[in-house]
Amino acid sequence: MELLTIGTELLLGFNADSNAVHLGRALGELGVPLTRRTTVGDDVEAIKAAVGEALERSGMVITTGGLGPTSDDVTVAAVAALANAGLHFDDEVWQAITARYASRGLRPAEPNRSQAMVPDGAIVLPNRWGTAPGLWFDTGRGIVIMLPGVPREMRNLFEHEVVPRLVRGTSVVRSATLRTNGVAESTLAERIGSLGEQLAPLTLAYLPGVNGVDLRLTAWGVEPDVAGGLLTRGVSRLRDVVGSWVYGEGDTDIAALVIDELRARSWTLSVAESCTGGLLGARITAIPGSSDVFAGGVIA
Repeated sequence: MELLTIGTELLLGFNADSNAVHLGRALGELGVPLTRRTTVGDDVEAIKAAVGEALERSGMVITTGGLGPTSDDVTVAAVAALANAGLHFDDEVWQAITARYASRGLRPAEPNRSQAMVPDGAIVLPNRWGTAPGLWFDTGRGIVIMLPGVPREMRNLFEHEVVPRLVRGTSVVRSATLRTNGVAESTLAERIGSLGEQLAPLTLAYLPGVNGVDLRLTAWGVEPDVAGGLLTRGVSRLRDVVGSWVYGEGDTDIAALVIDELRARSWTLSVAESCTGGLLGARITAIPGSSDVFAGGVIA
């Protein structure tokens, strides 16, 4: 399966693509790994080309975005054109939109009628969390699942309307992460050496970031109990090699570890910062309960 996120604001960097992150994880947990992720702007031809290419490669694509009532919301029209399908006005969809507005003492504007236009042959996925319905459309070239770009609406529609329609396999995609600090990515790679290949069928990824380098092991397309055992053994072998550079696993926060250590020693912490604008103090105080050990700081 492939994912196509649609929106010029995504291409320009004004909005983070949180939908892609959520869907990648959710599909992996279902045992449906994404093979490719693409982003295009609000342009009919760009959407047609991207959807067509995705269907040729994988036969199924999820799109997010472009289902709103404004002139730049062109996803439905683009996919219908790709499939040479007509569009019809769906009275049930319009009634649902009207009812949602009425529940807030409002009336939909004329542009909202575009959200009731449905490609011939498409299945409407009712949106109980917004106005734009999702669509499940067998184009004849493959399945296109169209979801809204609003994260809350997209997530609820995916969970309640898309997941039940996807074929559930016994396999899953699971990951485990070791978090390191104080060591360069290249040094880690040298230390780990050929162990990465020895951990097969697990794959190893190096993920450098502000807090250090994460080592992520992933088990692809295996049964849940098998995945757990593979990851446990893989993490243990990595720990043996990486040693004291590891400070935690999963979502462990290094700032939280510092606070726990200070609390255990009955110590307090003060900071003096230059050229950071208070970044270090902010990092510490972002952890709940940090006032137990954080005395304050000076920004010079």
